[in-house]
Amino acid sequence: MSRYKATDNDEESRRARSNGEHSATPVNGDDRHYGDRERHYQDRDRHYKDRQRLREIEPEPIPSDLVPREDLASSAAGLESQPLLDPDDPQVSPLNLEKIKILKFTQLVLVIINLLLFIVLLSSEFFAIPGFNNRGKSFLEMDLALICLFFNSVNNIFFVVPSYYERVMGYIVSGFLLFDLVLVLIVEETRQLMGLLGCLLILWTCLNSTFNSLIDYWVEKGRHYQEIRLTGRIEKRKSITELGIIMVKVLFEVFILWTIWCISLTLWLSCFDKHEKPWGKLVPVDNNQFRVHLACFGDVHKKSEQPIILVEGGQTTSSEVFQEWIEELFQLGKIERYCIWDRPGYGWSDSAPPPDSIGIITEYLSEALQTEKIEGPFTVVGFDIGGLYARMFSSRHRAQIHSILFVDSWSPDLLKKWPFSGSGKKNESTKVFKNSLEVMDNITGFKLWMKGFISPLGIIPNLHWFLHPMRYSSKSRIFGRDMYYSSRYIRARCQEQLISSILSYNEIREADINEIPVGVISSDFMIKKSLNWGKWQREISKLSSKTAEWVIAENSDHFIWRSPKGRKQLQDLLLRLIGEQEY
Repeated sequence: MSRYKATDNDEESRRARSNGEHSATPVNGDDRHYGDRERHYQDRDRHYKDRQRLREIEPEPIPSDLVPREDLASSAAGLESQPLLDPDDPQVSPLNLEKIKILKFTQLVLVIINLLLFIVLLSSEFFAIPGFNNRGKSFLEMDLALICLFFNSVNNIFFVVPSYYERVMGYIVSGFLLFDLVLVLIVEETRQLMGLLGCLLILWTCLNSTFNSLIDYWVEKGRHYQEIRLTGRIEKRKSITELGIIMVKVLFEVFILWTIWCISLTLWLSCFDKHEKPWGKLVPVDNNQFRVHLACFGDVHKKSEQPIILVEGGQTTSSEVFQEWIEELFQLGKIERYCIWDRPGYGWSDSAPPPDSIGIITEYLSEALQTEKIEGPFTVVGFDIGGLYARMFSSRHRAQIHSILFVDSWSPDLLKKWPFSGSGKKNESTKVFKNSLEVMDNITGFKLWMKGFISPLGIIPNLHWFLHPMRYSSKSRIFGRDMYYSSRYIRARCQEQLISSILSYNEIREADINEIPVGVISSDFMIKKSLNWGKWQREISKLSSKTAEWVIAENSDHFIWRSPKGRKQLQDLLLRLIGEQEY
C-alpha cells in the first residue's frame, strides 16, 4: 500500500515536476518510477548543453603544478613507451636543422674571406697595393688575419662539438680586442700609425671571435633541441672522440687567448711609448704617404766652412745610438752641427711601401733634406750597412758632399745571397759575423720572416719591461736594444733583403764616389776574425782617388765607438776629415 495518494490531475503533476516543484501530494510506486525516468532525461539534456558550451570556449593550458602527480606519471610512462633514437644517430645531429646549416655555410664563407685577406696582405709586402700601406705597417696586420683564419677553420672542422670553456675564452678575447681598439682610437699618434687598415683589422678580429663564440652557443642549443625531440632527453655523456675534440678546441683557444694578450700588451706599451717625443721632425715624403725622422743639431742653415755631419746608422743599430760619439764632439764644441735620420721602419720613422732598395730609400733622405731646406755641404758618416747608404747618397749629390767616413762599412758583396762567391773571395762560415751583422742569405731571410710573424707578440720586449722596467725604457723599444725585436723594424729588414741581391747590389756597383775625400776606419777584431773583412775594407779604401786615411781601430769590435781607444781614433779621424785637426 502506497504511503501517498495519487493526484487526480497527472498532467498538472508532470508540469510541476518539470518546473522543479515538489508536489505535496504523495504518489504511488508507478509514479515514482516514472519520475526517475524524467530526471534521467533532464540530466542528459543538461549535460548535452554543457558540452555544447565547452566546445565554444577556447582551450587553455593547465599549469603543471595543478596537474595531479598520477597524471604526470602516466604521461611520462606513455612518452617512454614511444620508440626513441640513439643519441649517436645521424638524425639527431644539429646539422639537420636549417638554421645550423646556414651558420656552418656562413663560417665557411668567413674562412674563405680571411684566407683571401691574408693573401692580399702578404702580397702587399711585395707590391704596393692602394689602401694596404698604413704608416705603421708591420706584421701585426697579417697576424690578425691569420688569427681570424684559424678561428673559423678550427671551429668549422669541429663544428658539431660545442665547448663551453672555448666559448668563454672567445668572449674574453673579444673583450681584449675591443679595449685595444678603443685605446688605439684614443691615442692620436698610434691611431695615425695604425691607420684605417689597422683599426678595421682589430675590429674585424673582434667580430670574428664574438661570432664564433655565438655560433658555438647556437650549435649547442640546436643539439639540445634535437636530443630532446628525438631521444627524449639531453645527452650529458661524451664519447672519447668528443672529449678529444673539446680538449683540442680549448687548448687552441688558450693559445689564441695568450697570443691576443701578448699582442695587447705590446700595443699598450707602444701607446705608452708615445710620450717619448722624436728628437727632430717627422718629415712627410713620397707624396705624403709616410714620414721619416730627421733631427738636426746646431744651425744647419747658416753658411759655414765646417760641413754638416750627416749620420747613417747600421743594420741593427739606429742612428740615435750610433751618433753618441758625434754628440760628444758637438757638446765639446769641436763640431758645429750634425744631422741624423732614421731609415723607414727604424726609430721614429714610419714604414715605407714596397719595394725598398738602397737607391729608393736614399731618395727619401734627399726629399726630407730638400723639404727642410738643408743644402749642405755634408760629411756623410756611414756605419755598417749605413756605409752603403752613405755611398749611394754621395754618388747622387756629389756637388753637396764634402767628404765620406766609412765606419767598418759593408762591402756590396754582403748584399748577395752568398757573399763569399766570386774571384778572390775565401769561403767561410757566416757564423764569424755573429753578434756583429746578419748576412742576406736565404736562411737569414727565412728567419727574418719567422721572427716577423712572432714579433707582434713582443715576447722579449715585454719580458724586458716586466723584469727591468728602468733599464728597458721607451727609448730602448723605440731606437735602443729592443728595437731589434720591433715588428716595424723586422719588416723593414725583410723589405731591405727581398731585393738586396737584385736591385740594391746593382745600384751600389754603379755608385761613383771617385774624387770625393774618403776616410775609412776598420775594426781589428773583425779583420782578425773574418778571412774576407780585411780585403773588403781595402776595397772600400780604394773607391776614391782622394782617400785621406785608412785607420785600423785597435782593441775594438765591430761597434768601434764602444771601446775607449776605438772611440778616440774614430773621433780624431772625423775631425781630421772635416779639417779641424792636422793629419
